[in-house]
Amino acid sequence: MNLGIEDEFTEFKESLAQLDKGLKSVTAMLNKHGEANVYFGVSDNGDVIGMDIGKDTLMNIRNRIRDRVEPRIYADIKDYTDDNGKKYIKVSAKGTDIPYSYDGRYYVRNVSADEHASNDILRKMLASSDADIIRQKVAPTQKLTFRSFFAILSGLGIHPKDSEEFYSNYGLLNRENEYNINAYLMSDENDVSIKVVVFEGDNKSVMSKRTEYGKKCLLMSISEVLEYFSSINSTHVDVSGSQRKEQTLFDFPSFREAWINACLHNDWNEGIAPSVYMFDDRIEIVSYGGLPYSLSREGFFNGTSVPVNKSLLMIFMASKYAEQSGHGVPTIVEKYGREVFSFDDGMIKVSIPLAYDREEVTERKNRVSLRKGLTKNQEHVLDYLKNNPMATLQEAASGCELSLGGVKKICSKLQEIGVLGREGSKRDGRWIVK
Repeated sequence: MNLGIEDEFTEFKESLAQLDKGLKSVTAMLNKHGEANVYFGVSDNGDVIGMDIGKDTLMNIRNRIRDRVEPRIYADIKDYTDDNGKKYIKVSAKGTDIPYSYDGRYYVRNVSADEHASNDILRKMLASSDADIIRQKVAPTQKLTFRSFFAILSGLGIHPKDSEEFYSNYGLLNRENEYNINAYLMSDENDVSIKVVVFEGDNKSVMSKRTEYGKKCLLMSISEVLEYFSSINSTHVDVSGSQRKEQTLFDFPSFREAWINACLHNDWNEGIAPSVYMFDDRIEIVSYGGLPYSLSREGFFNGTSVPVNKSLLMIFMASKYAEQSGHGVPTIVEKYGREVFSFDDGMIKVSIPLAYDREEVTERKNRVSLRKGLTKNQEHVLDYLKNNPMATLQEAASGCELSLGGVKKICSKLQEIGVLGREGSKRDGRWIVK
């Protein structure tokens, strides 16, 4: 009788002399796929060769698993007899409380081999396990209130209660009934900083605006960021052809999915919040922690749902901020393609291209273009007023060694083309160099 081939779910051992190696394979397979099957009395090619099975054999295997495997698993251990009367044993187990260790060591299955798990692999396994780290990690403070969170739930017809039962049901307490990281994120008092930063150009060398949306219930911060980007998602109307064409600055449903996913699947255990960066040509949504250990990139793009923060997903679903359909990534891929995603240095970045220049970008580019055409004297006056915004025209003339009449004409021209402005009265006002 032949049982097939060894793979990432199956291992064959000839006898119980290889019990330790077989149980090591159990933990390696559980760490990779959450399922393991190890046969004893079977050769490497899958042929049943048989073995002696005593009355205590199965119990001895169970005891070895109990003593050497952590965290505890409850394996199914059975003996079988094939058509030729040869006996063999099957040890099978399932579990998602990864990482599992055998005799204090951690392994991961790779095809049909058991390899030592690196520190990086261990960290990813922990982040994707049912241990749910942010649910068990204690909040930085236990003095928390949930006014905003309660208001959101009440608006959905849910009646929150200031009770241990409610907090436990919504994943806000750890095993010791202390407020956890979920509670901290949902509270009114958290110190989580969520930023939207706008840069001039296509890199981070010049920052023009930075807005703080954090330090409140995470769900409120998420909504405020969505509202901001909804408000700037202008529509460009093209009437040059025979038909009127309208085009939005970017696809808002794609942005919404990217932003909510960034907040939901972020590695909150590290205390770093996701961010949004806006450039002249794109919006970047950045989250930290990378892909879950058990999720391949192909699975990610196909919409396989492997939530990093399982208890946080429950909160998002109850609050109608997310659903476990896995359609978010496919929505973005369908609109922009896979190339808008990048996976670097433990981060996932979604770069959503902008369809055209925003109004302020067009104005800035026009000003830059106009400045390139300025005369030497015009540049001299403009630089002087930039460094001396309270200066009078007479002071500017003296400082630039030009006539008062010449400076007046230059300032009038600079204001006309939009690179110089005036704020306040003639006596007490100030110059604004744009």
